[in-house]
Amino acid sequence: MTPDRTVLRAATPDDDSFVIEMARHACVIEDRPLPDPDDDEVLEMLPPAGVVPIIAQDHNGTSVGAVWTYYGSPPLRCDAAGVPLPELCIAVAPGHRGVGIGGMLLDALFAALVQSHDAMCTNVHVRNPAKKLYERKGFRAVGQGNGPLGLALIKDLR
Repeated sequence: MTPDRTVLRAATPDDDSFVIEMARHACVIEDRPLPDPDDDEVLEMLPPAGVVPIIAQDHNGTSVGAVWTYYGSPPLRCDAAGVPLPELCIAVAPGHRGVGIGGMLLDALFAALVQSHDAMCTNVHVRNPAKKLYERKGFRAVGQGNGPLGLALIKDLR
């Protein structure tokens, strides 16, 4: 599949189980066991009320990726006024990675957030291949993230 055959759309309630599945993938580095759907880490990453994930679908209408923001507790990073920054949750289904879908999802999320947020953040494992994508899309390292190998990244949106 190529990104030019991918369609992005707002999630609907019918996508709830897919969003949970993508949150499970977002919790781990590739090839590690996925956490259970009711694992605390998965539940924390689910979109809060008022946040509508963006879903990527292939040309057959199969959902292959999703992106949204959430607020971790404690927050990963705050702005200068002490307000928590929205945190990134993104995942692309195995077999569909590495062809540009993640970049498309990030661009759509940035466009959706720019009117309401100055910045956002994410935590990435230092060995996660997605780290390179985040850096290409303008995230910059700002220090220790979650866990001993976590790196906090911030993306300025304005």
